Amino acid sequence: MAKRSLTRAGVSVALAVMLSACGFHLRGTLPPTMAAKSFYIEGLGRGDLFVREFSNILSYSGGSLAAAPSQAGAVIHIVQARQERRPIGLSKAGRANLYDLSYRVVYEVTTPQGEILLPRQEIDLKRDYFNDQTSPLSQTYEEHQIQQEMQREAAQLLFRRVAYALSRPPESKS
Repeated sequence: MAKRSLTRAGVSVALAVMLSACGFHLRGTLPPTMAAKSFYIEGLGRGDLFVREFSNILSYSGGSLAAAPSQAGAVIHIVQARQERRPIGLSKAGRANLYDLSYRVVYEVTTPQGEILLPRQEIDLKRDYFNDQTSPLSQTYEEHQIQQEMQREAAQLLFRRVAYALSRPPESKS
């Protein structure tokens, strides 16, 4: 009995050491230079899944979405957010059954006064999707789920990019 509990303790310690050594860490709060910042997202409605996901990530990290650009520490301009579905494979019957799904977001981040904090960049996510044509309703649902997941991933990527850019010290102009 004592040997079993000793083995469990050893395994627990080994697991803790491995997790700490691999760089794993829980998501924390915003960097100190960003903690007081709120963001305003321009170009998409507040009901858009991308904006809702970004807002959730921001609130989990201690930030918030501002109601107006003047109340924000930074304004995220969404220049373009676009989903595409392109057939890339055909079945024996000549129908498309393999698709390339993509979600592209073009954005830039400025101060409310218009000073560029992060120049225009893009996030481009792609997924291949096989539609076997035997169950059209479930395939449509699956495709919709993939598109939603790409929007969530794009929101997470945007948050990380903005957090990194705004946590860096300003570049000296010499």
